[in-house]
Amino acid sequence: MSLYVHETGKPDAPSIVFLHGIGTSGWMWEKQIMSLPDFHCLNVDLPGHGKSNHEMWVSTSDTADQIAAIIRARATNARAHIVGLSLGGHVALLLLEHHADMLDRVVISGVTAAPMPYRWLLPVQLRLMSNRMQQRSFAEQQAKSMDIPPEMRSAFTDNLLAMSMDAYRRIWKEIAYYHVPDSLRIVRVPTLITAGSRETSIIIQAVRTIASLMPNAQGCLAPGVGHGWNIESPDLFNAMIRAWITDTRLPPQLKAVNP
Repeated sequence: MSLYVHETGKPDAPSIVFLHGIGTSGWMWEKQIMSLPDFHCLNVDLPGHGKSNHEMWVSTSDTADQIAAIIRARATNARAHIVGLSLGGHVALLLLEHHADMLDRVVISGVTAAPMPYRWLLPVQLRLMSNRMQQRSFAEQQAKSMDIPPEMRSAFTDNLLAMSMDAYRRIWKEIAYYHVPDSLRIVRVPTLITAGSRETSIIIQAVRTIASLMPNAQGCLAPGVGHGWNIESPDLFNAMIRAWITDTRLPPQLKAVNP
């Protein structure tokens, strides 16, 4: 397999690997990459998405293995910081579980830590959503509902329509039953678990759960924003990334949720 990687920044600087959410691709990190020209940025299109939509989605674990291979081959000193949102955050959790030795610092936003409620309804929901997601009008409506800026809605719509529906179904079937593993208790990679304050309760609870589980983890919420808050509030998201990976004080707007 060969995933598409958009490489920017300084080749010899510390590497940051960006992992996007379901139905999108590397375009969603445009404002983050623009704010980090002094780092070596590797922006990956995951299997079934964007310019990697020809690649079959197998599992989050398989995808994490592919990201690890990219880090070994292309990251500075074969190590990297990770920034993952939603689906990308779940891939980051698998990287922490299986490839922690090549990770420096990790930022994860918008993930779950326990199986989703009403998951037995998932087959029906997936069948309905698969049909609707192939309609441009639905994709455009989704872009508006997620507060995606007008200049980025075309990219969102095009990527959602181009996404492999097989990948979409496989991903949701896996994430709906995800439970954060106890093995993360011994992973000492500094990890920031975050979410927008307008997220669902299961995602906000995951911030607390994972931050409590991992020895060098910290949890925080961003005020007044939702799931894709790297697009809703890019300045705050960018400042958070830079602070975390340089081990400096996080922006004061973020609300700590650690016990």
